Amino acid sequence: MFRTLAMLRSLQSAHHSLEDAQATVQQACDYRWLREHLPRGVITGSNVTLSDGTPAVAITLPFLATPARRQGGKWPEAPDERERCHVEGAHACRAAGAPTYRKLESLSQGLAHGALSVMKDAARFDYLVARHALRLTWRRLDHVAGPLARHLGRWLSGNSQRAERHGLFLLEVKVPSASAEVSLEGQWLDTQVDKYRRIVPSRAQG
Repeated sequence: MFRTLAMLRSLQSAHHSLEDAQATVQQACDYRWLREHLPRGVITGSNVTLSDGTPAVAITLPFLATPARRQGGKWPEAPDERERCHVEGAHACRAAGAPTYRKLESLSQGLAHGALSVMKDAARFDYLVARHALRLTWRRLDHVAGPLARHLGRWLSGNSQRAERHGLFLLEVKVPSASAEVSLEGQWLDTQVDKYRRIVPSRAQG
């Protein structure tokens, strides 16, 4: 683990601390979690923009709002008040259930290849966070509307009672895209983010 973190530090900058390297790994973990869960999403907006004006498509991912997850985000107890709150950025992924820091070895096939891959995924996640592309809200099951409500049946199989009792976390992800063709797959997410992000670490390309 420490050899891996040392390599990350050397790839970034000699001025970066061990904490900086760990933060980079965490960003990569968050992005890979997001990419893994993208297929469960529903397209809920095709004419939206990122905070910098980049055209985008909105994809919403539903998650059970278990008591443990709600406590982690300090959500209000009153449902009406809870529905008026939201969480953004990396905190949105964490509240929805993204795991905290994991060993880099579990994310890569080899030490050198893993470090480069982690830097690239961290840059992708940073692009989304910097443009306010991640937003989490809580909704009572009967308050979910629009395209998401029409597709909840296939996702709620076996979870309807728990969803009625605890509610749902809805993670909206705005993916940069000027095309109407959307593929709810991780590779498509990679392609779109790489196409639009302005700053890509030179060693992480490819």
